[in-house]
Amino acid sequence: MIWMTWRQFRTSALATGTLLLLLLGGLALTWAEVTELATQTGYTGCQVDACRAAGEAFLQALQPGWASEFHIAAIGALYLLPAVVGIFWGAPLVARELESGTYRMVFSQSVSRGRWLLVKLAVGVGAAAFGAGLLSLVLTEWAQPIDGASADRMNPLVFAARGIVPVGYATLAFVVGVATGLLLRRTLAAMAVTLLVVISLQIAAPFVVRPWLAQPVTTVSPLTFDGDYGISMSPDTGRMTIQVQPDRRGDWVVSSTTITPTGAEFTGPADMTQCGPAATGGRETCQRWLGKQNLDVKVSYVPGSKFWALQWREFGVLIALTVVLSLFSLWWVRRRLV
Repeated sequence: MIWMTWRQFRTSALATGTLLLLLLGGLALTWAEVTELATQTGYTGCQVDACRAAGEAFLQALQPGWASEFHIAAIGALYLLPAVVGIFWGAPLVARELESGTYRMVFSQSVSRGRWLLVKLAVGVGAAAFGAGLLSLVLTEWAQPIDGASADRMNPLVFAARGIVPVGYATLAFVVGVATGLLLRRTLAAMAVTLLVVISLQIAAPFVVRPWLAQPVTTVSPLTFDGDYGISMSPDTGRMTIQVQPDRRGDWVVSSTTITPTGAEFTGPADMTQCGPAATGGRETCQRWLGKQNLDVKVSYVPGSKFWALQWREFGVLIALTVVLSLFSLWWVRRRLV
């Protein structure tokens, strides 16, 4: 059964593996370049006060080289890999046999239904976990100087391409493909639905699942205009919103809201003589008027120190879904498949 299962999806597995090897080769060839640039710019071994400037110099020096290109390509590959695994590995693996009717011949032999599907799941999940885990492990180690200099590994776009989370997405995508193929029994339909489900999961995770798992910290502080901020205002209604970018380097800022003393979001109305198009004194006049409104900034953020804790939480949720969907597929093939 293992050999038969391997023969069924070896073409797509080998094609995917070849692309992953090319990326791994590129990361290996540029590893020395990243390390050397970090040393030349003074980022390696820098002290606390000098690290920020040295990190910015390191990132600027990294931009023109191949290392930056491979970094982006590897992140893109880890986002694309679950969809590829689900569409080309999982969905056709069972749907093709159901569509053609060859599964009846298999069931007429000594192989039980449960074993037939269990072997397929084990081989596919193992291969998906190995491929995603290897690329993620190499990229996480390779990008350590970049993550340290940019302090953005908690960024949702980077977070899902580091650590163990990519393994969870790859394995879940494979099982989604298998389960969809079981239910629809049509290869093309299963591939299309699998793509839709996997993309939906990847989009929903940073907006819905991850903030809930992370348990963000909330702080409230007086509004100041020392850092980055933006003011938008409607000249007709006087509606005003203030967007403040808090200086929380290395943390994931989930939300930043300007609030009134009552705790409600500040929306104006603005004093048009102080902040409107006809106001005299420019931006400083508007800032002084806003300063008299006793406004605060409510920031919800996830500390960078929670990176690995959040990785394990999200990985656990993905693996739990993988197990549940696998058990459902086993039940379906035993009880409902005719």
